[in-house]
Amino acid sequence: MEIKAKLNNLHIAPRKVRLMANLITGMTMRRAEQELAEKTRRAALPLLGLIRSAAANASHNFQLETSGLYIKKIVVDPGPVLKRMRPRAFGRGAVILKRTSHVALTLETEDDVGRTTMKRKKDQPLVRDIGAGDRSEISQRPRANKGAFAATETAKKTSKGFVERMFRRKAI
Repeated sequence: MEIKAKLNNLHIAPRKVRLMANLITGMTMRRAEQELAEKTRRAALPLLGLIRSAAANASHNFQLETSGLYIKKIVVDPGPVLKRMRPRAFGRGAVILKRTSHVALTLETEDDVGRTTMKRKKDQPLVRDIGAGDRSEISQRPRANKGAFAATETAKKTSKGFVERMFRRKAI
C-alpha cells in the first residue's frame, strides 16, 4: 500500500534538496530518520518533517505500523521562482533567482510484492590475492610486441612526400 505526503513551496533550491532525497530513497523509515537527523544540510530538517508526516498519515489514515514502511520514491520538482534585483556596476542590475521546491514522498509497506530497492551485493575483492605460486604464471604470459608498434611509427614519419617537404607553410 502506498502512502503519500507532499511538501510544497520549500524555500531551498531543488538541486540541493535532491542531494538529500537521493540519499534516503529505498531506505526504511527508521534508517532514513537516523540519516537525516545526523546530516547538517539545510534540506535535511524539512525532509525529516515530511517523512514523519507521511508516517503519521500511515498510522492515522491506514492504521499501519511505521516500522514496516520504507521510502519507495521521492520526487523533487521546482516550485515558483522569486526574482529579485541586485545592483551592479554602471547602473545595471543583476537578477537573483530564489528557487523553491515541491517534494512528493511515497512510502510503501515492506511486505508488498513489488518492492524494488537497491540491494547491495556482498563485498567481493576487486583484486585477487596473488600467492608465490601464481607469480610464475603471470611472468610466463606473452607480452605485447612493442617492436611492431615502433616500426609503424617510423614508417609513418618517413612516408612524408616530396611536396610536403618542399612547400611548407612556414619559412625556415
